[in-house]
Amino acid sequence: MIVRVAALILFFSTTALIHTVEASHLISLTLVDVGDNITFDCKASEKDLKFVNWYKQSLGYMVEIVGSVILGQPTISEKFKGSHFAITIKGSRYDLTIFNISKEDEATYLCHIGTTYSQKFISGTFLAVNDDKQQKSLYLKQHPNSRLVHQGETVNLQCSLLSKNKEKSQCPTKPSMYWFRTESERFHPGIIYTQRNISVKDLDRSCSYSLSVRDSSDAGVYYSAVVACGSIVIGEGTKVEMSMCFVFSGYFKYI
Repeated sequence: MIVRVAALILFFSTTALIHTVEASHLISLTLVDVGDNITFDCKASEKDLKFVNWYKQSLGYMVEIVGSVILGQPTISEKFKGSHFAITIKGSRYDLTIFNISKEDEATYLCHIGTTYSQKFISGTFLAVNDDKQQKSLYLKQHPNSRLVHQGETVNLQCSLLSKNKEKSQCPTKPSMYWFRTESERFHPGIIYTQRNISVKDLDRSCSYSLSVRDSSDAGVYYSAVVACGSIVIGEGTKVEMSMCFVFSGYFKYI
């Protein structure tokens, strides 16, 4: 299963903190299962293109270069040679593919290009890897699972960061919590709901958060995400649907 959601995240801190950035630096969040394959796009149409670099940054670690394209020749870095990474060139696209994904591949992947006079990041994705076999000490419970709303109604989305350790709560002291929304026809990519309007209440074995979605017309699936214990924990999502109200012969009909 591969799920893509839009986000405003950059993982450039060795302390594994998430920071929001300007819209010009949007990256996406992609959820995959162990064993999946994924391809990240990087389109560079610059005429005087000199190089393309793909970088990887795991949570809490420095940036590493996965591979490069120099003068039209793709090369995988020594550390990643013989592994499951590949760079393919298709016209003006310089895509990075990861085959048979493992938990160790969970990281931010960034495409960086350079011309004679400038350098810039073209695209970026945080790859979150779900491993059902891995025993997780923390997990996110979202509720409700779905919600039908009317125009102008306020929606309250809840998530709880729970610990399976009965002896000691493993909630972060200052949780970094975010809400993401899946892309849809009405969704402008890059919208993120952060700690604004979030209430935090510390419990014995959990931390609770509440987020109000003011615009009920923004239907979609909302995911909560928390940075904790050196990794990102992602909820299963809450589906928000809009109920349409029409008037027929003096009575209301809800769809």
